[in-house]
Parts: sequence; structure tokens; C-alpha cells
Amino acid sequence: MSEPAALLLLVVLPLLGAGLVAALSGADSGESGSPRAAAMATMLTALVLALAVFAGYDAANPRPADFDLPWMPSLGVHLHFGVDGFNLYLVLLTAVLFPVVLGVSWTGAHSARPLYLALLLATESSLLGTFLSQNLLLLFVFWEAVLIPAGVLILVYGGERRRDAALAFFLYTLAGSVLLLAAVIALGVECLRQTGAWSFELDAIRRLDLDWDTQLFVFVAVMLACAVKSPLIPLHSWLPLSYREAPPAVTALMAGVMSKMGAFGILKLALPLAPAVAVAAAPGMVALAVASVLYGAVLALRQQDYKTLVAYSSLSHMGYIVLGAFSFQPAAIHGALLQMLSHGMAIAGLFLLLGAIEERCGPAYRQAGSLATSAPRLAVVMMLFVLTTMALPLTSGFTSEFLILLGAVTHGIAAWRADAGSLPLIAALAALSGMILGAGYMLRFARALLFGSRGGPAASIVDLRRHEVLPLAVPLAVILWIGVAPSSFIGKAQNAASELAQLERTAARPAPDGRPVIADTAADTGSAHGR
Repeated sequence: MSEPAALLLLVVLPLLGAGLVAALSGADSGESGSPRAAAMATMLTALVLALAVFAGYDAANPRPADFDLPWMPSLGVHLHFGVDGFNLYLVLLTAVLFPVVLGVSWTGAHSARPLYLALLLATESSLLGTFLSQNLLLLFVFWEAVLIPAGVLILVYGGERRRDAALAFFLYTLAGSVLLLAAVIALGVECLRQTGAWSFELDAIRRLDLDWDTQLFVFVAVMLACAVKSPLIPLHSWLPLSYREAPPAVTALMAGVMSKMGAFGILKLALPLAPAVAVAAAPGMVALAVASVLYGAVLALRQQDYKTLVAYSSLSHMGYIVLGAFSFQPAAIHGALLQMLSHGMAIAGLFLLLGAIEERCGPAYRQAGSLATSAPRLAVVMMLFVLTTMALPLTSGFTSEFLILLGAVTHGIAAWRADAGSLPLIAALAALSGMILGAGYMLRFARALLFGSRGGPAASIVDLRRHEVLPLAVPLAVILWIGVAPSSFIGKAQNAASELAQLERTAARPAPDGRPVIADTAADTGSAHGR
């Protein structure tokens, strides 16, 4: 199969699978042609396609064969899907986690319901479409489409406060999306003004000569939309309720994949489309990122509820991605890209295991303890994911966070020696303390759940079954692969990291009014993107 066809099929196949699930909705869940089996077959096929795309991507010859079909040519809207260093990890992450989530929850209360399965497949299609889109308006359509099935999954299959959780998730995300739409329209109008034709192609938009005010508007709009998705403080208040009330499988996908949409938007849109403003705003964004790291860690330290603790740990780890992005160092950007993949695998695993404990114990899972004795397989798998989030060497967590902190400290020292202020260095050193806090709350979490005695129903808990262990082995394998042989991943994102790292140099020349402007950035980034 050609690569363009594979890219199109990656986006379309889950939708076709959703239709097949609906057609089989009358089948008994135990039959081979059941909706659940059809959904799993669709997800596994998408995984095979994603693995083929990942293995075939060559950083020395990026984007050799995109799928590009005019949709509304008079408005410059194309069905344009492509692979690059920004989305390669996320396509793999999405394709891996969906069958893992369904496999772990195979015997769950909702896994045999056709509506639930169809919504999962629609969510997968929307996420893959978001990450693969190379047309800005098409990207926005998929960005918005994710909201619908995810919100319905929370509303229909969530916990007691599912309505409040779904409403908070919907309103926060919709508010951010309105800002993103405004930026999309502004860039389309600017393209019409400068070229005489509408175009929302990202390559064409990157070649525009945007003045300071336009870049400022685009940067603020995109950053606010992405800060809601990630989330970053102070736009994170929807996170603990939604993560706690959503079904375990949906929580795993929200934390593992959907939260990466915000980080993806920062790296793919905010920095390349508004480079001068991004460089000028870097000290403030670094400070905000470190604040998210420390604030999330402190809140996690105070939590007694396991799900809420892991939710706030996610807030803390997303701050590292933003820190790496705005350090404008190749090492830090590589670390930010790897952190999206590493954190997605680890946090999804933790939420799936908490969901398995909740399925066995009911609401009393909050008092569960001593699982190392009663459920040793569960304890071992849980501890591996915990150690990844603690950045233990030879895990992907260590590789990504080390690269982020290395780049942040390097950037801080360079700024200090150039008399550009000590804030970047102070922020980088403060982020180092976040690793200590992270180790504190994750070890406390593991001690209470695996070795503590909280008077709960742990003595009779059923250990992980085969259908739960085998899917979880897949993200663990990726985690260890990155930790042991990171160069096999890092090399594939070299062009993306180099493109973002050069923004600080090309956007540093001051304008007559004292504000930084771009020096040939449009041409540089355009050629780098199209190589």
C-alpha cells in the first residue's frame, strides 16, 4: 500500500469501523462477529498502518508522499494529510493506546455496548485527523470533532457527577476552540491579502510575512486554546473532575492522548506561525511552565484520592513539555516531543490499572492497599509505570525529562552569560526540584496502594488477568525501548527540533520600535518544512 493511501486510511478506517460496529449492534457480544471484536480488529489494523508509517518515515527525506486532495479549492481547503517530526510520535501513541485501552477493559461494563465502541472509534479518527492534518482549517475541523465523542462518552458512561464533568470539559474546550478559530480566520485573511488567494495550507501560511500585531494575536489565541487542552494553570480546573468522573478507559485516553493536542498545537502552530512573539514571550512561558510543574506536584502531594493524585501529576508533567518547547534548544525540543509519547504511555497505564482496581472493588477502591501481596502482577506492572513517571534511568521518562532539563539549563546559562537575565536559569533550576516532588508523590502513591494497609478490600482482589496483562505490555515495551535506545526515536524528529531551535536566532533582530521581528524566518522555516 502506498503511503498516501495509508495516511488516508488511518483517518478513515476508524470511522468505517464505527459504521461496522453499528451494523453489528444486534450481534451477541460472545460471537466472533460482535461489535467489540469488530472494534478491536479496526484498532489493530490502524496500529499496523501506524507502525508501517513510523518505520517508513525518513528524517532525511521528510514527507515524501502526502495525501493531498482539493476539498474546497476556492477557499484553499484541502484534505491534506502528512507525516512530519511534529506528529510522528503522536500518531504512534494514538494507534497504540486505543487497542490497549479496549483490551484492558475487554470485560468491562461498557466494552460490549455498540454506542461506546463507536464513540471510541470516532474519537480515534478525530485524533489521528488532528495530528496528520497539514491544512489549518482541516486541522481545526478535527480538533473540534474530538470534543463531541469524548464529551458524550463522559456524559453517558461517567460517574455520579458525569454531567458536571462533561459540561466543564465541553465549555472549557469550546471556549479555547473559539479562539483557535479566530486565529485560523485571521491567517486565512492575511494569506488572501498577501497572495491574492485563499489558502489554509500550513506550508503557505508559514511563508507569509506576518507583522508583530498579527503574530501577537495568533500566538495568544493558539496558546490559550492549547493551554486548555494540555492543560496549564490557570486553565486546568476542568481536569480533576473530568478525569475522576470519566470511565477509566476514557480517562486513560484523555490523559494519554487528548491532553497532547495542546502540546502538539504549541509546537506545530504557536511557535512556527508566530516566531517573533514566541521568542519575546519565552521567559514568561517558561515561568508559567515551571509554575505548572510545581503547582501540580504540590497538589498531587496533598491528594488522598488515587485518581485525583494521578490527574494532578499529569498537570505537572505537561509543564515540562512547555518548558522544553520554549527553551529553543534542540535537546529540550527533542525531550518535549519524547515526553508527549512517554507521558502518554505511562499515564494511560496508571489510569487503566486504577480502573481495573475500581472495577474489582467498587467505590471502596479508594481504601485499597497491600496490593503487592494480594495482586503481585498488578503491583509489578503498576510499579513499572510509577517508575517511568519518576524518570527512572533506562525508562522513557528519564530520557525525555533529562533532555528537557539539559536544554533548559543550557539555555538559562547562555542567557545569564549574555546578560539577558537570570530568570531562565532560575526557572530551569526550579524545574529540577519538580523531579524531587514528583518522586515524593509517586512513591507515596505506590506505598499506600501497593504496600500500605488502609482497611480496604485488597485481601480478596483478583490479580490482573491475561487479557489485561498482554495489552499493558505494549506501552511498557515502548517505554523501555525509548529508555534503552532513544536514538531510534530521536533521529526521526531531527528536522522538527532543528526548525524550532533556529527560531530564537532568526527572530532576535529588533525592529525600529524595539520589538523583535523575523529575519528571513518565513523563507527558512518554509524551506525546512518542505525539505
